Amino acid sequence: MGKVVQLWLVGLALVVAGCIGMDTGESDIVQSAGNIGSVCGPKWQLKRLRMDGEAIGIRDMERFTFLCSPEGNVMGKSGINTYRGSMTVTQNGQLLWDTSSFASTKKAGPSQLMEQERRYLRALSGTRQAFTKSGGKRLILRDPSGDIYIEYVSVNP
Repeated sequence: MGKVVQLWLVGLALVVAGCIGMDTGESDIVQSAGNIGSVCGPKWQLKRLRMDGEAIGIRDMERFTFLCSPEGNVMGKSGINTYRGSMTVTQNGQLLWDTSSFASTKKAGPSQLMEQERRYLRALSGTRQAFTKSGGKRLILRDPSGDIYIEYVSVNP
């Protein structure tokens, strides 16, 4: 092999090794199973909603919130109305909803917002798993298949 090719290969190896060892300053995004302490502390605001694997466009995401107490009492805004209910979060992140406790106010609004609210509440009631990520700054509620996926961001300072 010629000296030029050998030098080129050595230089390429050094570049690759340098790139592998680079620290970008960003920590890996780690997703952890939620528990009552990580899920029921902050107030959460909707960031992303998917149903049947497709993104659902939501206007005014600050109108969609999720909040729960350490006792499992849930409340939030669903666009136009507010909702409440109760649930349990197991240590491995399983959500157990008490469907008999779920209630919502019945205010009316523009049809587009009412449709967003209907889809959000349907998705929320279909979730069975809770995860936190980004150091507890994001909450994921989903069903086991991933067809329903709700992502929230913490709005607590």
